[in-house]
Amino acid sequence: MQKFILFLGIFLTPIVQNAQTFEPQPPLNTPLVLSGTFAELRGNHFHGGIDIKTQGRSGMKVYSAARGYVSRIAVSPYGYGNALYIRHPEGYTSVYGHLNVFAPEIEQWVEDQLRDRSKNEGNLYPSPEQFKVTRGQLVAFSGNTGGSLGPHLHFEIRDTRTEEPLNPLEFGLKVKDTRKPDIRGLRWTAQDFNTTGSFKPEDTISAEMALGIDLFTTDKQDLAKNNNGVYVIEASVQGKSFFTAHYRRINFSTTRFINAHINYDLYCSQGVRYTRLYEMENNPLDLTTTYEIAGPAVRISRGWITVAEDSVIKVDVNIKDFSDNTNAFSFYVKGTRRPMKGILDRKVLPWDMKHSLTIGPIHFTIPAGALYNTTYDFVMDDKGNGQYVIGGGYVPLQRHMQLNWTLDSTQIQGVGWFLWEADHKGEKIAITGKREGDVVIFETRSTGTYELDQDLQKPDVEIIARGSSSRPNSSFKQITVRVHDDKTGIERYSARIDGEFARIDFDYKQELLKVIVPKDIPAGNHNLRVVVIDGVGNTTVEEYSITL
Repeated sequence: MQKFILFLGIFLTPIVQNAQTFEPQPPLNTPLVLSGTFAELRGNHFHGGIDIKTQGRSGMKVYSAARGYVSRIAVSPYGYGNALYIRHPEGYTSVYGHLNVFAPEIEQWVEDQLRDRSKNEGNLYPSPEQFKVTRGQLVAFSGNTGGSLGPHLHFEIRDTRTEEPLNPLEFGLKVKDTRKPDIRGLRWTAQDFNTTGSFKPEDTISAEMALGIDLFTTDKQDLAKNNNGVYVIEASVQGKSFFTAHYRRINFSTTRFINAHINYDLYCSQGVRYTRLYEMENNPLDLTTTYEIAGPAVRISRGWITVAEDSVIKVDVNIKDFSDNTNAFSFYVKGTRRPMKGILDRKVLPWDMKHSLTIGPIHFTIPAGALYNTTYDFVMDDKGNGQYVIGGGYVPLQRHMQLNWTLDSTQIQGVGWFLWEADHKGEKIAITGKREGDVVIFETRSTGTYELDQDLQKPDVEIIARGSSSRPNSSFKQITVRVHDDKTGIERYSARIDGEFARIDFDYKQELLKVIVPKDIPAGNHNLRVVVIDGVGNTTVEEYSITL
């Protein structure tokens, strides 16, 4: 044991020392006000950085947090949008996301690189000598690109060696926060997942079997009204910790497994994310730590609490934000008689087995390990109107399941087939697949209600103005084209001016193609050719006379 501790100390020392010497400055020249905190619970992932407010507008100057060099530049209509990665000699990489444009020298290089490759997007990797930066140097302008829901700057600090995001507030960045986290809801879940209930601090819960605790908690800083995530959650019994969640580090390979960390049933039914203070059978996350407790009155394993009959135990929970503001509460669990229960006729899917099932024209396969837990009462239903329910939208998946839809005699000659997938709320998304004879193959990581449909309509394409306009915070000009597709959405697009490639920034939120005009094109009249393709291959080609 001593040897292990010595080894661990040797391994961690360089990281600790670097953390002490790496002191980044804020990337904006404004007080840090956050709209998002590190590892807070998002729709399908843990947040990998902090979101800094930009006063509701784009175009604020973004500065390098420390000396280093630009190691990567990403351009994408989704995710981080326009993003910049700066590698620092202390062993860290800072990331700046949702940018409007880059600093002029970087922007020109990006445009040249993408144009040479005839690409609208992609990852670029300058040499270490290409863009060396000093602490506080202008590197970009803030924006709203990618998956951003409003103007802000997404900022990360990563461990360069592992590429894992770290909590930026641990590096000395200051956010005014004197408010303790809020307790917004408490629930318990029986280990058979059939019974649940709500409770309040100081309540006593009667438990017939092992139960887990679900906690809905958020935090606010002093200068913002929005709710954010917390920093530490700890639960203990008789002074012994049995569960901790410490949001310091995220592994990208597991961040999408957030549905193992939240109570997905409660998310579907209430629209809020309760943190599980227990672990699922198939738990891929390393954000939490559980400790075994065994005694005459209580046994706790993986966070599941079992109390002996007629015994009462006290559970203490502490919730902290990064500024160490703490909200603490307690409750009690009483063990009760366990009645004999009959075996119900239920559809049970063990998580560690492959499942091949059929309903109507759909044959679907759930791979072994795709489920987070053995699933009881798995729903399958033919609604009789061409709609088929698989899991009802209430069963999250770690891995894709495959749906093979067999076309009938009236469909087999048709083209443009795709699936509508509706979640538990009925909200639909289009899923495209590949055709093999009379079968169309689809893949999805969610369950819901499925309906086959056809998309035979070409995308709508309309030029906004035939003259170029200035690109904000940029020396380039642009021509704006509006696009729309009712069903399968815009999949691919391209533009040429007088036959030469011109790059497009796609703003999918506003359905705009922003054609960037190369600087070497002279003023005057020119031909613009735009090609837009939807998810099943329907293609629109438009040509316009434009003035530059």
